[in-house]
Amino acid sequence: MAGAVPLATAPALAAAGSLYEALRVGRAATQVEIKVAYRAMAKRLHPDTSRSSRTAAAFLEIQRAYETLSNPDARAHYDRSLGPRPGAGGGMRVRRWETDQCW
Repeated sequence: MAGAVPLATAPALAAAGSLYEALRVGRAATQVEIKVAYRAMAKRLHPDTSRSSRTAAAFLEIQRAYETLSNPDARAHYDRSLGPRPGAGGGMRVRRWETDQCW
């Protein structure tokens, strides 16, 4: 992908908030959801539509977030740097005899 953000910049962006927060999507968002969120925000924050320097900085942030999250390899690397997903069990279900019985 041309102009892809180096992986070293992803943690720098995460210091201010996660890349998912920048695009206002959840960590389980699909590629389509990420693209839709990016396009909606880019329309509103593009430097051609607003002359504010704050808006330009926000546009650059969402652009970097999109470049990282739209690339499956970069997204996987970024997700690993965040740690396990909240709510993702990641292990085997522990079964207890007392709770598994039908009385």
